[in-house]
Amino acid sequence: MPRALLNPHMRLSFTAIIALLAVGLRPAAGMSPCPPQDELLAKAKIVVEARVKSLSIGESALLVTEGAPTRMIRVDLEIKRVIKGKCPGKEAIVYGTVYPPGPLKELTMMALLVGFGGDDTFEWELARQEIGDGAAFFSMSRCSYYKFPVYNVGPD
Repeated sequence: MPRALLNPHMRLSFTAIIALLAVGLRPAAGMSPCPPQDELLAKAKIVVEARVKSLSIGESALLVTEGAPTRMIRVDLEIKRVIKGKCPGKEAIVYGTVYPPGPLKELTMMALLVGFGGDDTFEWELARQEIGDGAAFFSMSRCSYYKFPVYNVGPD
């Protein structure tokens, strides 16, 4: 038997990895489920049809308590049209935290597909968060309204 497997810490790590693969990574049981997308659309103040210009994940430089994640997601959007509400411009920057990030897989796919035909736009809620007098930003969460195109990429 390899020496690494005899180490109790390594065996525990392997057991944890196998358990996570078997169970799957899901939101914690204490998190309430999101309402259906039609309810989220009804509650949304600003909804746009947009295209991802860029998507990045990096350090936020936020001063948080130890152990809290400091990485942030940044999505630069090009707004094609406003579906609901009033949008302040033709571009928007949306920020999100690492957990729960919202539809990161779908956003990554849209960032890769920019320029490949007409299916590179999607519907997105611009959720405005006030941080002070006259200062605000758009945030993403796992319970934001969104509607992405459906791609059939698997075998037929």
